[in-house]
Amino acid sequence: MKLLVSLVLLLVLTACGGGGGENVTPAPTPTATNAVALVVEAGPGGNVNMPYVSVTVCTPGTTSCKTIDHVMVDTGSTGLRLLASALSGVTLPAQTSGTSSTILECAQFLSFVTWGPVKLADIAIGGKRASNVPIQLVADPVYPTAPSGCSFASSVATGTNDLGANGILGVGLFTNDGQLYYNCMPTTFHGSSCRVALAASQQVQNPVSLFGSDNNGVLLQLPAVTSTGAVRVQGQLIFGIDTQPNNQLGPAKVIQTDSSGYFTTTYRGVALSSSFIDSGSNGLYFDDPTLTECGGVNTGFYCPTSTQNLTATMPLKGGGSDAVNFSIGNATTLLANPSFVYANLGGPISGPNFDWGLPFFLGRSVYTVIEGRSTSAGPGPLFAYTN
Repeated sequence: MKLLVSLVLLLVLTACGGGGGENVTPAPTPTATNAVALVVEAGPGGNVNMPYVSVTVCTPGTTSCKTIDHVMVDTGSTGLRLLASALSGVTLPAQTSGTSSTILECAQFLSFVTWGPVKLADIAIGGKRASNVPIQLVADPVYPTAPSGCSFASSVATGTNDLGANGILGVGLFTNDGQLYYNCMPTTFHGSSCRVALAASQQVQNPVSLFGSDNNGVLLQLPAVTSTGAVRVQGQLIFGIDTQPNNQLGPAKVIQTDSSGYFTTTYRGVALSSSFIDSGSNGLYFDDPTLTECGGVNTGFYCPTSTQNLTATMPLKGGGSDAVNFSIGNATTLLANPSFVYANLGGPISGPNFDWGLPFFLGRSVYTVIEGRSTSAGPGPLFAYTN
């Protein structure tokens, strides 16, 4: 088993099985112009708990386009990143700054980085479109070497085995990604001498923030699964919040985050101040020394002798809190099943963190409101959810 980690702890595990297992009836294919099918399935490399959509990328202002399937939807990061190999046949102009015609990005994930040039593209996801969006091409052979100033440069993502997808669609709480940018070729790198302070509008952008409407956030809806998991589930990725009948907050429970996108989860009496909700994490990650960690290929996941039914508390905007019940099963037993979607997969994480990953999304509507964008619950950054 291989763990991969994204901008806000995107943990991806390659599953052992494939085919068979229990299926969940797919949700109807979305028909609204602000909705697109969201599928959790094996994907490239047979990964568990990974939500995918298809994204169409075009040379700006033209009909030269390509649709990329199995792009992972990540509410824990910002911006579109696509493997350069997935975009073969489509030419995109480079993002520039000042006199430089080469802007390169090192996006720092927890256990690897994505390295490559920033390009401009017209993007279509379902019925929504954005023009001249700065995106990152990952593993572009023109720029094979990451700079020494880029952390984890020895672990540069180079393909679907690293990403578990053909790309990452970061639809998180922020408009731009705030990562590391450079303006010279790799052969001229000496430490961080090529680093540039790129204007926020020139950085890799959250595409949703650039839509002409329905641009204040996203809503993910996925069906619940049983304790033994499912081979595949289908739900919806809905754009906008409180902008159309299908994305109203209504009675949703709202969490106000701090300026970094974190809030405090209380678990077993401990306040975990760096908590977040992240569709790009394939499990629920939190520290609990009473839970046995798996060994061997499943190291990094919990393997209790029996399924543990647990509770953690979320702080709600305006006061009060919500007790969230969840279960953690034995990862070795779970992953021996021929399934790819699990509601009870989890593992340890260090520090004051609680990572509410993909299992939290199953059976819920989960909202992510972009910083500064208005909703009936106030401006983002906000998370919200309904059971």
